[in-house]
Amino acid sequence: MANSIPWTQIKALSFDIYGTFTDWENGIAKAARATALGPYLPKDHRELMLSIERHDTTVQREYPTWKQRDIIAEGLRRYAKELKVVENGHLTQDQIEDAVKSYGGKIGTYPAFEDTVAGVQKLGKRYKLIPLSNVDKQSFQVTLDGPLKGIDFDAIYTAEDIGSYKPDLKNFHYLLEHVKSDFGVEKDQLVHVAQSLFHDHGPAKQLGLQSVWVDRKGIMGNPDAVENPQERFGYKLKVDTLGELAEIVEEAFSKA
Repeated sequence: MANSIPWTQIKALSFDIYGTFTDWENGIAKAARATALGPYLPKDHRELMLSIERHDTTVQREYPTWKQRDIIAEGLRRYAKELKVVENGHLTQDQIEDAVKSYGGKIGTYPAFEDTVAGVQKLGKRYKLIPLSNVDKQSFQVTLDGPLKGIDFDAIYTAEDIGSYKPDLKNFHYLLEHVKSDFGVEKDQLVHVAQSLFHDHGPAKQLGLQSVWVDRKGIMGNPDAVENPQERFGYKLKVDTLGELAEIVEEAFSKA
């Protein structure tokens, strides 16, 4: 894919974190299957991911000021109700409550992709690094102290700060307003980097914000069989890893 981003003129990168830096999908699956609900969840990974995403997205719309750990706990609670594990006598409601509380508290333990820390450290030598995350501040801090240890961000903007969840345009307006007020960075000096077409690239396109798709081959946030995804979601560049993106940036600077 042709690279049309003027890397030497860019001042800051904003990022999705969970799904782009850390393995959100396998982290969620492992956490859910480790609870008492595990034996009653579908064995098929895709079915599990799509079902969890369906409930989580609904809860985010209904309760945009809830913290993400509480959002996903409620999503799993609703999924357990859909599966009728209590009605069928498999588990008690108390067991469900213990399961969803444990599950919601595991966000900060989801592992980083192998390329993340080194790739982002390289990018940090060139740009301000600014997460725009749906995850609450407490869970985010656990991730910073663990899987993302060694990465220094210049600012962190979360759904908890903003009061809504991506793909709400409010989150991206907040991003654009704050990178300008906090760092003097204009929209054309910012690039948004993310794996979710639905949560990140769609709204970025609506606001004319240039973006890079990190294709983690994820199920959540990435509609099936989209024809011409670049045209639909507007990203300027597609990469498979953050390490690959760092190499592209370094090459651009070496030619400047």
